[in-house]
Formats: sequence, structure tokens, C-alpha cells
Amino acid sequence: MAETCNMADALIEAWREFTLSAEQFGRITEEFAAAIEDGLAQRPSSLQMLPTYVGRPAGDETGVYLALDFGGTNLRVAEVELTGKNESSIRKLHKVSLKDAAAGYDYTGADTNVRELFAFIARQIGRVADGQERLLGHSFSYASRQTGIGRATFLGWAKEIKVSGLAEQDINGLLAEELLRQQIATVRPVAVLNDTTATLLAAAYRCPDADLGSVCGTGHNTAYYEPQPRHGQPDRVMAYNPESGGFDRLRRSRFDEELDLDSDSPGRQRLEKMVAGRYLGELVRRILQAGRGDCGMQFIEEIPCLSHPDSLSSVDVACFVGDRSKELEHIGAWLTEKLPGRSASLAERHFIKAVAELVAERAATLIAASYAGFLRRLDPLRQRRHVIGVNGSLYEKMPGFAEGIQAALTRFGGWPAEQVAFLVVEEAPLVGAAIAAAIAGREGEDG
Repeated sequence: MAETCNMADALIEAWREFTLSAEQFGRITEEFAAAIEDGLAQRPSSLQMLPTYVGRPAGDETGVYLALDFGGTNLRVAEVELTGKNESSIRKLHKVSLKDAAAGYDYTGADTNVRELFAFIARQIGRVADGQERLLGHSFSYASRQTGIGRATFLGWAKEIKVSGLAEQDINGLLAEELLRQQIATVRPVAVLNDTTATLLAAAYRCPDADLGSVCGTGHNTAYYEPQPRHGQPDRVMAYNPESGGFDRLRRSRFDEELDLDSDSPGRQRLEKMVAGRYLGELVRRILQAGRGDCGMQFIEEIPCLSHPDSLSSVDVACFVGDRSKELEHIGAWLTEKLPGRSASLAERHFIKAVAELVAERAATLIAASYAGFLRRLDPLRQRRHVIGVNGSLYEKMPGFAEGIQAALTRFGGWPAEQVAFLVVEEAPLVGAAIAAAIAGREGEDG
């Protein structure tokens, strides 16, 4: 590759590597559907196919429930009302960080015992419960092994939390113990699920045709309703969490391979690293780095966020993709802010925009291919209408992303918009957790 042609050559390489054909889309769809069956049959598969032990809501669940959303270093507790008419509302909402230097506490470090952490969580629940008897649904977005609708064994934290003592413990059991210790006996944790399953439940409560729930944000995962579950009662539909971001039967570019090798988890979460907001900025940055040369992008090493890993965000990518101005003034303003006194040429601005569009469009197309894999399993004869519930900033805020998924499903997958619709699910972790609590409460009464 000639040094003087790096910008053009990098764009050509990116176009070749990041553009999917109809044949490639179809192959991914087939491989994804096969991976679902392999995982369910307990054959080797990159999809974990984790049972959730929660079924489809009837849509007539009513009552007021507590919902706990525990993911990242922030905690949210809400009082959620289900009206029984496929509608819900959040009546109270309490947000708190697990660490606050000004307040003098940090419940995320390795020197914190898990009981101290859960005692803090219990106190936050008590602030919202206010002495009322409530069933609680817990949206817990860390690795766990589900053994019942209200039972999950903890497996591991994400890198931002290092609290000790939770390994192999029952998450809701520990929470129930701490609630009793804090004299909050009126609250009973009855359901635990992750944010993706919560998205599916919230969508299904609003719309009977919803059979997929997907998170398209910093991370990526999709849950679905399996008509022939291999766990629980075989005659009842069950939600499964495949951890679809781990799907790995994909053609990867050198940029994907380099990003994976430099990541915290080489060889894992291969689909997620190609489609999630956490990684899109880094993919764009690596391609831009390859565009350095005498014919353009000479200034790239002078801009810190283009020279250091993980310093270009999905918000930056959205800025590039969404610039519709004739002279790409928004990209120009972004560059000026990062490097005052240096104006980029129009060719350089177009290069930045084109790279961002390629990365974002491929992400949307790959997600669409995974959805088509789910639909292939659920409806091989294409006889039913489907709704996909979606939650996440990437889907909602990346210009053209939602439209790109729908277009790829139609163009490459043959699923028209009239047959596959999308539903944005707001506050999915909280609403879904409340619905899970309602289902658990009903099943407890029936049992």
C-alpha cells in the first residue's frame, strides 16, 4: 500500500471489509439459527441459551410493584404500576450511585464485602417502599445462572465492580436476608432477570405479537420466546437469554481482529464487538488511523482522541454519521474543537464521515441478520406478524441506525416492515422487572 494513498486505500479496504452482501447476510442468518438449536441441544455453540424461567405476560397483570435495576455503578429503585390494559407507569423513582466521593462511600471496590453492598441496596429499596407490602422484581445485569424465576446464582462482575463474597450465592436470597436485617420485611424479592429479558417482557406486556427483546446500546444482546423450551414446563413458552453478543460465526476484518486482541476479553463477545456502542468508536478510530498518509489525515496523530485506544465514542460516531451539511460543518467543528487552528480539508471530512457510516451500517446489518436468525426459528414459514422490542441509546440516538436494521431485514432477509415491526421500550429494566414480579406472584398464588 503506497504511503501517499493511505486515505483512499483505507476507505476501499473498509468498504470491502464492512459491506455485507445478500449472500453473507443469508449465511449469518442460517448460522445464527443453527447456533440457537445447538445451544438448546447442549451441543457446542457460541450462544449460551440461558433459561429465564419466565413466560409471556398475559397483559392483564395489575398492581403496584417494586423494581430494582442493578447494572453498572448506578442503582435505580422504582415503584411501578401495571394497569392491566397493556400499560404501565412509574410512580416513584430513586437513583443513587454505588460510589460517591463527596458522601464518603464506595461500594464497588474489592475491600467492600458483599453484605455491605446489599445492605446499602436494601436501604435504597426501603426509601421507595415506605412501609408498603410489595413484591420486587430485580433486573440484575451481571453474569448469573438462573434456576428459577426468582433464583439466580452469581457468576461474576463486570470490570467496574470488584466486591468480594458473592460467588455462587443466590442473588435474591441474599437481598431478602438484607431486607430483613434492615427491618424492611414488607418487601419480598420474587423475580430476577437481566435487562434484555426485561426488555422482552416489557414489550410483550404492551404488544401480544412481541417475541424478541433486544438491547442496542453500550452493549448488545437479544432475548426471545422459545416455543419448545428445554427447561421448566415443555408445554409453556419460556423466555431464553442466548447472550447473542457472543455469536462468533462471522467474517471479521483486520480491524475487528486487532480490536479483539487488545480488548479485555479476547476471543469472546465477537458479535457485540462489531455492533455495540462501546466498540463502534474504536473501530472508526482504527480505520482512521489506517488512513494516515501524504494524501490526507496528516493531522491524526496530533488529536489525542484519534491516537489513544477507546477515546472515540459512539456519540462522536453519531456526530459524523448525522452531519448532513453541504460542507460537513459539524465534523469540521468537531475537528476544530479537538485541534484548534487546524482546519481539515473537505476530503478529510468526507473520509471521516464515510468511515463512520460504514461501521454503523455494518452494525445495523449484522443485528438485522441475528434478528432474521431468531425469526427463522420462530416462524420458518413466515406466517405470523412479529414485534421486536428494543431498548438502548444506539438504536434510539444513532442517526439512521433503526432505519438501517429495518431496511436490511427487508432487503436481505425478505421480512417486510408490515410483518416485522419495532417497538421502542422505555425504562425496560424497571418495567420488565415489575412485570416479572407480577408473573411470579401470580404463579405463586396458582401454585
